[in-house]
This record gives sequence, structure tokens and C-alpha cells, in this order.
Amino acid sequence: MQATSIGSFFKRMVRELLLASGQFALFYILMNFSQSGMQFFGNAGHVALLGFLLIQTVVLVLFGSNPAVRFFGSLIAPLIYTLMESREGWTFIMNAAHIWFWVFSVATGAFQTFILLTKNQKARIMLEFILTATNVGCFLLLYFYFDTVRTVQDIIASQVMRTVPDLQAQLTIQAIGAWFPVFLSDPTHIYILLGGSLLAVSIGLGRADVLRLKERINTLFGQYVDEDIRDRIIAGGEARSQNADLCILFSDIRNFTGISEANDAQAITGMLNTYFSRWTGTIRRHGGIVDKFIGDAVMAIFGLEQGSASACDRAVACFAEMRESIPDLRAELAAKGLPAIADFGVGIHFGTVVIGDIGSDERKNFTVIGDAVNVASRLESACKTIKTPCVISEAVFSRLDAENQRRFNALGKIRLKGKTESLRVFGVKPTVPESPYPS
Repeated sequence: MQATSIGSFFKRMVRELLLASGQFALFYILMNFSQSGMQFFGNAGHVALLGFLLIQTVVLVLFGSNPAVRFFGSLIAPLIYTLMESREGWTFIMNAAHIWFWVFSVATGAFQTFILLTKNQKARIMLEFILTATNVGCFLLLYFYFDTVRTVQDIIASQVMRTVPDLQAQLTIQAIGAWFPVFLSDPTHIYILLGGSLLAVSIGLGRADVLRLKERINTLFGQYVDEDIRDRIIAGGEARSQNADLCILFSDIRNFTGISEANDAQAITGMLNTYFSRWTGTIRRHGGIVDKFIGDAVMAIFGLEQGSASACDRAVACFAEMRESIPDLRAELAAKGLPAIADFGVGIHFGTVVIGDIGSDERKNFTVIGDAVNVASRLESACKTIKTPCVISEAVFSRLDAENQRRFNALGKIRLKGKTESLRVFGVKPTVPESPYPS
């Protein structure tokens, strides 16, 4: 597992260097290395730039999902490099490559920050296209810069001009533009510029297609598994099995058999989709994950992403919000002409479960299994006989804060199906008017 983590980190480092914030610095380093050879490593500034670039890359890989870190982290290498090399004076500050380094860093940092912030797919694709074009553009700019360096050096060496130009003065942002016509006088340079521009468009369009496909996969995949689970599976290729202490919530609809017998398949499907959509939103708002839908039942887990410390409080708060929304749910179903839901019961238990990919080589489900899951299901079934909308175990009650504990009354011990020992349970009083429908 440690080797996998190291490999994943290395891949992210390479991706950040080659496809994101590191491109300009890498091209600049390659330009100087191709000109100086091994003497490149004798220049403290160039070696330092390589070190700063690696530091910047590590920061962005570890914390770059935060928009502020993404933007300001993209400026680490140019900032430290500028501070170190500023002793060379104003000529260095105004050097075209140095100015372009800053422009590229600010631009790529801003584009990537906007990509993180925007939820609009078209805007993200456009920003990715612009970012790709910017990456190719930095290569073309540095190619022009490198060629200008060689041109001025050749002129100085040949002494064909009465006034020998100063190399560094010709490379400032104010002066380098005068050498662009000279650059264009070579047909191969025109070919490289046109080819590079075409390549930028081609790569950008390809990147846009990949992003559209990725969004489509995420959208479709997210309809069948929770978003957090989807991201885990996509990132790692599989979701590793593990033991975890989680809070399990089970709920099903009262009198669902009677509702099914009285309505057609389309009406039942519409009712369930409306009901499950409300549950899904409520579960996510309280930090839970929808594990599965089983017929008319929903199973959710709390504590996987945010830890088990507050898992029980969040599960109970989720039940309370869903319970309070029953009148709104009934109104929504009525407005759609769908069957009414009389009521639902909820069972909540806390315990150790096994979580991971379960299934055959051809088909798997990411789910949780274990005795704690069975207990939560049995507690939900007990709601019918105890006549309460929610039954929780003592393991849950003992982990609740004082406010949530006041929602429940002790019900004594009950023996659940399949269990040899009785379990102390707690029930909540109804908080909505009694339904006119049978339970």
C-alpha cells in the first residue's frame, strides 16, 4: 500500500510538472542546458530554480486542490528565483524570459484556480483549452528568446556591427521585440510557429474531448455509486477493503407492498425516485454516503469521510431533517400525481464493519458488510412493532450529544432476529401528524 501511495504521488508530481505549473520553468531550464551543457549545473541560479520548481510542485500536489494554494503556490518558483537573482540589477528584472515567467505563472495559476472554482462544464473546458494553448505558447516564446540569444551572440562574435550590442540589454522586454522580424526571416521559424499554433489547437481540442468524456463518466457513474466512492474508485482503480467503525442508517417505506399493489410500475418508480432523491440530498448534507437502495429501503453510512467522532450525531440529524420534511415530500408527490408515502421507519446502529469491493471479477459493488449492518436493518424492522419512527442502539445513544439524546426515550431491551442476546434500544416520539394511511 505504501508503494502504491509513493507511485501515485510520483505520477502526480510528473503530471504537475509536465502539464500544469512547471512547463515554463522546465522549458527555460532545458533551453539553458541545451546552450551550456553540463556547465548549466555550475550556475547557482539555474540549479536553485530547479530546486524551487520541485518545492512548488510538491506544495501544489499536496495542497493544490485548495484554490488559494493553487494560485499563490504557482508563484513560489518565480518569486524565490526573482529574489535570488535580483542582485543582478534592473536588466535581470526586465529580462523578457523573466517577465514571461511571471506572466505564465500568474496566468496558469489563475486559470487552474478558476477551473477549481467553476461548476460550469463549458467554462471549465474553455479554461482547459486556454491553459493548453498557454503551455504551447510558452514553448514558442522561449524558442524565439533562445534564437534571439544565438543571433545576438553571433553578431557580437562576428563584429559586423560598428556598435557591438549588449546581449542582456537586447533581451529586455522592451528590446527583444525588435528582433522578431529577424526571427521571421527564417522560413523554418515560420513553420515552427504555425506548426506550434496548430499543435496547440489540436491538443486543446483533444483535451476538451477528454474532459467531456470524463464529465460524462463521472455523471453516469455518480448515479450508481455515491460521489465520494466514485472518486475513490476512479483515483485508485479499486476501493481497498478495510475495517471501519461506522454509523449505519437503514430506512424503508411503511406499507410499500400495499402501495405497489394499488399502482402501476411507472407510478411506483416515480414515487421511489422522488423519495430517494430527497433522502440522498439529506444524507449528503449531513456528511453521509448512500451505500445502496434495496427495493424501497435506503442504507447510508456515516463516518467514512469525516471520521466516527460525530457520525452518530450526523446520522440522527439526518433522520430528524428527513422526518420533518415528510409534509413537503407528500406535497411534492401529490403535485406530481404520484402515490403518497404514508411513513417510513429508521434504524441506526454503530459498530465495526468491513468496507470494500464485494463481488465477482466481472461485477463488484462497493459496500459495507458485517454484523453492525444486520443490526441496523433489524432495528429498522423493530420500528413497526415498537410503534416509533426511529429505533437506535445503545452504541449510538451513548455517542450522541446532549441535544440529540433528548430526542429519544429508553425502550428497554429487545431481542433482534438472529441475535442470541438482547439489545438495549432507544426510540423517538413521532414529530409529524399521524398519517391517515395504514402502517
